Amino acid sequence: MCSGFIKYLSSQPNKPNKPNKLKAFSTSELRVFQMRLRHLIYIAILLTFFLLCYHSTLAWMLNRWDGIDSYYSHGFLIPFISAYLIWRKKDELRGKPLGYSSFGLALILFAMVLHILGTVLYVFSLSGFSIFFFIIGAVLFICGKEITRTILFPLILLIFMFPLPLAFLSSITFPLKMLVAKAGVAIVDQLGVPVLRNGFDIIIPGGNLVVGNPCSGLRSLIAFLALGAVLSYLTNISPLKKLIIFLSSIPVAILSNAIRVPMLILISHFYGLDAASPESVWHNITGMLVFVLGLVLLVGVSSLLQWKS
Repeated sequence: MCSGFIKYLSSQPNKPNKPNKLKAFSTSELRVFQMRLRHLIYIAILLTFFLLCYHSTLAWMLNRWDGIDSYYSHGFLIPFISAYLIWRKKDELRGKPLGYSSFGLALILFAMVLHILGTVLYVFSLSGFSIFFFIIGAVLFICGKEITRTILFPLILLIFMFPLPLAFLSSITFPLKMLVAKAGVAIVDQLGVPVLRNGFDIIIPGGNLVVGNPCSGLRSLIAFLALGAVLSYLTNISPLKKLIIFLSSIPVAILSNAIRVPMLILISHFYGLDAASPESVWHNITGMLVFVLGLVLLVGVSSLLQWKS
């Protein structure tokens, strides 16, 4: 009986060993986990290093954004707009593999050199712009070239949140103030209102108005450049037409602000100087109207170029 049982077992065909799929799957999962863990460690290290190096620069940027006569009050919005544009790429990013790039590390080192130079020379703008290179370098180093290329525009958009040096801004403010003062006086004079101009002083029967730095339109110009960049990016047209949309934000900002100054002159003439003071309701209303007008003009340029396409 025992020999018969042995003979039966030996007659059964040998079944091939099944590969251990669970073991192979676990190994693959382990590799993915190790890669993600390594990326998280790199992110933690770079973030800690960034905060240690740039805490004073970040405080300076917040102060410039929140200043009374700030040209960069839009700076608070730029990171959120950039994050939204990256989020729109989420489906495309899922198919991109994570990687590393030594060039990203080189950009981080370059950013550190700029930061040290800006700190030694007390030029916070230089230190602020080094953050721009640090961010791009960090993304390139941690995520690789493919992912960085996919989200390159949202990263470049961040440049609009870094304040330029005040000396450079002043050199631009002077001709802009002169331009809007001349345009405002010329428009009001055509409307029959007695008005004279002496430099930046505008003289009307009710008193004198001064075209200050906030009225130069530089704040609108910087904001509209950022807006024009986003609009051109979201518009599905040729690169040349995208460039036209972006560059058109310059005359749009200047034109919009040139219309605001005569509005304030007329308000001062008919309702008194206090009605057009920087703290008045009319001053804020004209500012919002100018922004809406510029936005409509910019969207109009974009729609025209799309229609021509």
